[in-house]
Amino acid sequence: MDISLKFDTSKETVVVFVVCNNKLMLTKYKYENVWVLATTQGTILNEGDDPFQKITEVVKEQLEISLEPKYACTVVSYINKPMPDGRVRLKSPIYILEITEQTKGLIKSNDQHRWLTLEEINTSDIIREDDKLIFSRILQKNYEDFILDVDQMEKWGRPKLLAWSKA
Repeated sequence: MDISLKFDTSKETVVVFVVCNNKLMLTKYKYENVWVLATTQGTILNEGDDPFQKITEVVKEQLEISLEPKYACTVVSYINKPMPDGRVRLKSPIYILEITEQTKGLIKSNDQHRWLTLEEINTSDIIREDDKLIFSRILQKNYEDFILDVDQMEKWGRPKLLAWSKA
């Protein structure tokens, strides 16, 4: 299926994925009465922001550790949303922070953090399908840029992954 590159609104974020012993750190939270597991270590980018500088600040602020993540890839999502957004183009440079068990113990405590293996991610019923694709690629160290087409016309917690392709 071809992905329509038409969009009404453009947004940019930067995200870091924290990995320890082949497990990905995700955060469990309730949104629109749906429990989801997602990454929450990230921030919106404004024009002129340096993604590396912003994500390094996020690691210090949100996780309370001083380590530099490494750039992995960029994911561009075209998301069909209700108005006023319309079709959104979300560009997200993705960084990886591989840590040791010792460093894992230094991360700011959060009882909602979950460390999942690739198998747990793929069989979870509280991870969005578009996120499963991203998380699986990260844990498999497949750092090629790619594009997602997502239908989010209903609830945010349960969008439909329409298609994806390499960038």
